[in-house]
Amino acid sequence: MAHLAPRPPLPPAAPSTADVGPPQGTRYRWALLVVIGFAVLGFGSLMTLVSAALGTIAEDLDTSVPTAGWVMTGLMLAMAVSTPAGGKLGDIYGHRRMFMIGMVGMTAMMIVNYWVLDIGTFIAVRVVFGLCGGMLMPSGMALLMHAFGPAERARAVGWFQFAMTGAPTIGVVAGGPMLNVFGWRGIFLLFGLIGLLGTVMAVFIVKPIPRGARVSIDVLGALLLGGGTLLVLWAITRIPTLTRSGMSLLSDQTLMLMVGGAVACFVLFVGWERRAASPLLDLRLFRRPSFTLPLVSAACNQFAYMGAFIIVPTFLLQDGYGYSVGVAALLMVPRPGAFALASPFGGTLVTKIGARVPMLFGTSAMIGSMAAFAIGADPAGWGLALVMVGLVLSGVSAGFGSPAYQVLVASSVDDKDLGVANGMNQTVMWIGIITGIQSMLAFAGDSPSIGRLQATFLFGGVVAAFGFMAPLFATRRATRAG
Repeated sequence: MAHLAPRPPLPPAAPSTADVGPPQGTRYRWALLVVIGFAVLGFGSLMTLVSAALGTIAEDLDTSVPTAGWVMTGLMLAMAVSTPAGGKLGDIYGHRRMFMIGMVGMTAMMIVNYWVLDIGTFIAVRVVFGLCGGMLMPSGMALLMHAFGPAERARAVGWFQFAMTGAPTIGVVAGGPMLNVFGWRGIFLLFGLIGLLGTVMAVFIVKPIPRGARVSIDVLGALLLGGGTLLVLWAITRIPTLTRSGMSLLSDQTLMLMVGGAVACFVLFVGWERRAASPLLDLRLFRRPSFTLPLVSAACNQFAYMGAFIIVPTFLLQDGYGYSVGVAALLMVPRPGAFALASPFGGTLVTKIGARVPMLFGTSAMIGSMAAFAIGADPAGWGLALVMVGLVLSGVSAGFGSPAYQVLVASSVDDKDLGVANGMNQTVMWIGIITGIQSMLAFAGDSPSIGRLQATFLFGGVVAAFGFMAPLFATRRATRAG
């Protein structure tokens, strides 16, 4: 690894809001959890519902499915670069304030989506939605951890995880049939009204918590990382078109400009991060295998997890099996349902036996899910049953693997670096997600055959197999629960 130039030591970590002030009473905890459930309901539910309706959205807005996929990719890219900054803004200006700003913004963007006229406007609105989510999510976690107090921090994280997976599952069950009745625009309006109700509740329920120390926000680092990632995704999207037309990739000037621009952004990003007083990513931590390997492994698993999340409802359940948009959305429920049920057990298992076995099991389950999808791509025989098995295995994989990766990352750094490490964990995870979505969409094409779909899922399984790096090569001591 290249030598990193010396940089002043990291500033002391901001005081954890979970360690300041007494925990709140039980009644307030549950009320806050309800508000957070409303806040993430639209985010998580619309992720599933939009993925199911992607083909219809593309048709209504006169575009292709891979282009419509930027509705998801743009949102997640915005989340990737804004989440670390959102947490710091909460420390500086107050987590209640940032939570309210994020909730108002997300609600407004859901309602505005009802009137979008073209795909460009739709993508732009969803990007703003993602930026608002980057403010809401870390502050929501901080508010919940403060309400439960330091002694019950793990319980607070568990409830937040349940809200992130359980509430959207309920939303999909209710919203799936409504897609057929009201269409995708009506669903956005419906969840916007639910978000408005949650915003009103938040005004009266959510209490402010003590602020942390003021730290600088690495805006330039976020822009360079986001710009480089965006150029890579554009290049990935362009490659299938050039391949089908028989053109040489090296002869396409636009593609070469994209690749060159991405390289320039990443080189500038590395140079800037080595000197920034409060970097978006602390590159020195990548020297530690116990830190780097779980980050990369988790990103590879998310690559397959979210890539299949887009391919299955649109190309497999609707185009392949002929189901309506609403039915396809309902059929996706086993995945978040399995995730919600497996997460508490996965966290408990990590505490008892360490991270290695849950990571091995999680990666194996993800590869198994890709294999089930590949076989199930052929509607003949046990096709649909295998698709359902694949959805359950995907959810179980995330439920078992996610706690293990997070624990391993947290255990590999000092307490003073936990804030930076968690921010890096979220950023790398989002990059894995958005790369998986755009890569698998590009690999499948606009109207894939059964063979092409099978190859796409196998491609996702190959990438997921890199998730074995952490459990196989991280030291045994590092994979013990810390």
